[in-house]
Amino acid sequence: MASMIPGAQETAAARPATLGGMLALAPADAIALTFEHQTLTYAQLREQVAHMAGGLHGQGLRAGDVLGIWLPNTPRWLILHLACASLGVATLSLNLKLGVKELVSFIDRSKCKALAFDRGIANAHALAGNAPPGDGAGFPEGNSLARVWQQHAGSLQLIIDASVHAGDADAPGWPALAQQMPTAPHRAPGWIRWEALAAAPMASDGDPATLARSACIILSSSGTTSMPKLIVHSQSNVALHSQDAAAGFAVDGGSATLLALPMCGAFGYCATMATLAAGARLAMHEAFHPAQAADALRQQAITHMFGTNDMVDKMIAPLPADWRPRALRFFGHANFVPGLDDLPAKAQQLGIPMVGCFGMSEILALFAHQDPAAPLERRSQAGGFPITAGAEVRARLVETGALAAPMEPGELEFRGPHMMREYLGNPEATAQAFTDDGFLRSGDLGYVNGDGGFTHVSRLGDVLRIGGFLVNPAEIEEAVLNASGASACQVVAVNAAGSSRPVAFVIPDAGETMDESAVKALLQQQIARYKVPIRIFAVDAFPCTTGPNGTKVKRNELRELAQSLLAQEASK
Repeated sequence: MASMIPGAQETAAARPATLGGMLALAPADAIALTFEHQTLTYAQLREQVAHMAGGLHGQGLRAGDVLGIWLPNTPRWLILHLACASLGVATLSLNLKLGVKELVSFIDRSKCKALAFDRGIANAHALAGNAPPGDGAGFPEGNSLARVWQQHAGSLQLIIDASVHAGDADAPGWPALAQQMPTAPHRAPGWIRWEALAAAPMASDGDPATLARSACIILSSSGTTSMPKLIVHSQSNVALHSQDAAAGFAVDGGSATLLALPMCGAFGYCATMATLAAGARLAMHEAFHPAQAADALRQQAITHMFGTNDMVDKMIAPLPADWRPRALRFFGHANFVPGLDDLPAKAQQLGIPMVGCFGMSEILALFAHQDPAAPLERRSQAGGFPITAGAEVRARLVETGALAAPMEPGELEFRGPHMMREYLGNPEATAQAFTDDGFLRSGDLGYVNGDGGFTHVSRLGDVLRIGGFLVNPAEIEEAVLNASGASACQVVAVNAAGSSRPVAFVIPDAGETMDESAVKALLQQQIARYKVPIRIFAVDAFPCTTGPNGTKVKRNELRELAQSLLAQEASK
């Protein structure tokens, strides 16, 4: 087993720079993945990828084209992506919870030529309200796809039914649906089932040097305050980052990774590719179910798992005190939810070693992790030591633009060999994302530790500037939660009486009421007075946007709501 040590991993002299070359390193009889009752060896995976590449090529997909994948975690997501990579076709990774308007936007902006979908997901998507009932076809999942066809600009030439479960196969297919729909301003795309593509003659990989330079994966930003950006990575970026991550996270041929994160997001995608780069086993779950994940960790020899802190919280909440995982060595986590500061200690008592990680879609998701041997307080922080040789991290003072000293907070900037190629179709945003000397401006607040590592604090836009100080809202949120007993809290800064002041929003527990005056009195005894919110509003829910790794609160909308509520009170 490779050792996890802080600092960058040394780069081998010659490593495959394509996904096909990377996949070829694994022993033929090693298990590549398990899914439900299905097991694939690396030989079987490579064979299925070659058949799928032949099928896609036979349908007219060529190097430079884009194929959208709107699928849950199944082997078919992975096989499609690897087949596209072998042809030089880029994969547009689509979040399962996108609405029709967002799907159309992504398809049009990327000039997507083919779209693979799962009927079960599309049906749930439609029934959840993303497609109106009874708009002519009587086929809920069809409504979503037909509306995409009608609204997009016409690049789609092929729809691939990649549904996994047998029950979905009895539903009407795209040809029958298309005949019932009003005519769109462009030709309806062709339609083919997965089985037909998978039975095609095998195709071999293209020229490795050309494939290495080709666009491989197109990820999207969360878009909490603006239109989501489409982030393009070359195939060499993905292949080399995956090999670095395998070494840096000590994933080797004897390892097994439990994948409950969605592959459509950068975090799940990078965990998947690092596992394959190591020739390890990927235990794939279609979606995250806490009890299912806990059972897998207890019963199987799972060595690695990646996820958000709230995933761990949900998973361990019902577990008995004597529960232990069978073989877990590493749980790489991202802190998405505030107020869970005591979670790593609770998880440690159950044998789950949580280790803080850091990544971005622009620099790929397994960029760094903390030293697993560090004390728990440091180990659980987001950030860590870059896993790639030559990667650099620095912080820049927000007020002056000067470089920050160790332990001095500022905007984190990153430079390394595996940076994104571009924001697709947005050269202005691409240029603005980088400094003159090639560092990516992250938009995140953090600091370098002075020992080669760094600590991530929060999104820079979420940081509050109060009383002349930069304040992490999580600090106030945790205090409000403890004082109020509410189930959730968000804090934003607003302009009040000519200065920036904090305002809190809380979601009380069901049937509970909040005594705002009493809560504020407690807070004044616990935190600095300038950090005590001037108002604490109870709400039923926060405005949110749903990304592939979970739900993120739209703080900009909360700021607008807070400012409006304060203005209404002032006018009375």
